[in-house]
Amino acid sequence: MLVAFTRCEPQLSETSLSNWRTSCLRVMDAEVKGQAGQTISLPCKYDRKYYGALSVCWGRGEIPLFGCSDQLISTDGYRVETGASSRYELLGRLEDGDVSLTILHLTEGDAGRYGCRVAIPGWFNDEKHHVDLTVVTGEGLKKVRGLYE
Repeated sequence: MLVAFTRCEPQLSETSLSNWRTSCLRVMDAEVKGQAGQTISLPCKYDRKYYGALSVCWGRGEIPLFGCSDQLISTDGYRVETGASSRYELLGRLEDGDVSLTILHLTEGDAGRYGCRVAIPGWFNDEKHHVDLTVVTGEGLKKVRGLYE
């Protein structure tokens, strides 16, 4: 399931300490379910034709005000720059803005919230994509299938 919304907050102006402006941030939430031992892709895309190549980072947990918490992997929009583990890859077409995170050999420990931050130039313009990952073991999958058979 994918849920998108825009959150607007008052922000202090860049040019004057006495002026306030409203800043909007596009936030997208998704839920993904995968099976232990398999490979899964967590979605994150941006409009590369409009913005050009952008820096993107993926992390675990909520996305902080700047950067990514518990960073897993990042790109400058042209190539992958850092990776915390060889299990994390960006296999989408970076030239098309597909920065979806691929996790190899999924484990139960991979379950939880992930965040993708697309660094759009300007103050408070970044797109934040949250993905909640559920990992099902072989036994759990059998139980779920049994309900519908």
